[in-house]
Amino acid sequence: MTKFLIVTLFSLVAAAWGYSAGAPEGVCEDMTPKHPVAPQKSPFPYKVTLDKSEVQPGEEVLITVSGQPFKGFFVQVRESDKAVGTFQIPGNHKYIKTVNCFGTKGSAATHKNAVDKKDVELVWKAPAKAGKYTVYATVALDGGTFWVAKPSGIIKVA
Repeated sequence: MTKFLIVTLFSLVAAAWGYSAGAPEGVCEDMTPKHPVAPQKSPFPYKVTLDKSEVQPGEEVLITVSGQPFKGFFVQVRESDKAVGTFQIPGNHKYIKTVNCFGTKGSAATHKNAVDKKDVELVWKAPAKAGKYTVYATVALDGGTFWVAKPSGIIKVA
């Protein structure tokens, strides 16, 4: 019985840290980490800020996620349920990488490792199509404490 409990415990820990290298494309739709626990229902303790709320097609917006140190994140800018625009993250960035969602290259951004981050700055390039787009953020304090797909601002592309 003890052996079973130890194996189970290690399996849960491995699952909780399974995406320490960032979210896979499989989370694009619901933005939910595949951790073995439910998301938090408490108020979202992180701040997501935009340096601009209105841009022209092709212009860039700086999106900052900040607050108490966190291990992971996943950010998309969406029109209804589809990610739009592209994140401009250099391939050699130490903490951040892009994810291809819904067939669009670089349409989401996530962490590259589980190092504590106090804040991250993401550059998002607006799509050619005009519209109002919502920024959504999933942030993981750790493998067992995370908030999912929190609407965090509107960007108008005119």
